[in-house]
Amino acid sequence: MKALRFPLLSVLLAFAFVQAPLIVSAQDVGADTPLNLPTPKGVRIFADLAYVDSGNPRQKLDLYLPVPVPKTPMPVIVYLHGGGWQKGSKADGRAFAFRMVPQGYAVACVGYRLTDEAQFPAQLEDGKVAIRWLRDYAERYRLDPTRFGACGVSAGGWLAAMLGTTANFHLLDSGEHLNQSSGVQAACIFFAPIDLLRLYDYADEHGMPQAQEVTKLLGGNPHIMRAQVKTANPLTYAGAGMPPFLLVHGVEDTVVPPEQSRLCYEALAKLQLPVHLHLIHGAGHTGPAFVVPEINAMVDAFFAQNLKPGASLAVGSITTITESTARKN
Repeated sequence: MKALRFPLLSVLLAFAFVQAPLIVSAQDVGADTPLNLPTPKGVRIFADLAYVDSGNPRQKLDLYLPVPVPKTPMPVIVYLHGGGWQKGSKADGRAFAFRMVPQGYAVACVGYRLTDEAQFPAQLEDGKVAIRWLRDYAERYRLDPTRFGACGVSAGGWLAAMLGTTANFHLLDSGEHLNQSSGVQAACIFFAPIDLLRLYDYADEHGMPQAQEVTKLLGGNPHIMRAQVKTANPLTYAGAGMPPFLLVHGVEDTVVPPEQSRLCYEALAKLQLPVHLHLIHGAGHTGPAFVVPEINAMVDAFFAQNLKPGASLAVGSITTITESTARKN
């Protein structure tokens, strides 16, 4: 397999921005607890922008922009929080936004409807309309509509993967701003479920709550809801024209087993699509192993290669697996 090629300059620049953590999940701070992180100088937040007119309170996003706003349009990273589709907050992406904005990105932390209020495909519909809304308002906020990335953790990683594979399936777009694309040009996915039927079987066998979470998302037992299971699997749509994927997973993850990311990697690699899987030995589901400088630098280089002005949007067929070991305190 070919080695993943990140520009040396991008990697070196990445290490300059590793002070803030990449991921702070709802599991760490509580389902609805906003992160009380002070806003650094040089960052402005446009909070609670409704991307659906008169919509659900969850259908809002926080847009993080640099101060001053650059003269040229900025690439955008859409951050999608985790929480098993039933908890979590767009505020969970605050630390990620504070780290990425100084690197020249606009970051949109997107809220979406949870399963207490709506079943699938509501979550995908919300992610798509949020991206279309951002493109519709790109001129107002000086965003580059041609350079959008998605970054998601756990359930939000599943949503990022769905956004990455469904750009060319317009039947999945609904609601407002349909004159705009909901596609992304890069997808960074942390410890995400991919095949919900397999996740359900694993969780059911081990008596874990993920079985109930999948059932709640799909509206029934996935062995009965076969059409929903297929529609909710990102790999159903995998094919030519997809953006590059970066997958990161802990080898000791018992919430979402690493086999889920392996399934995604193997399917995309078989199609000769650009995908990089990084496995972290000694890491579980979330935690400090995902915020070390090496991982942050990998993420920074991935987005720089695919989203920064002057970067080629046609990365080519890159398929590789790398591994690291979590540091012990």
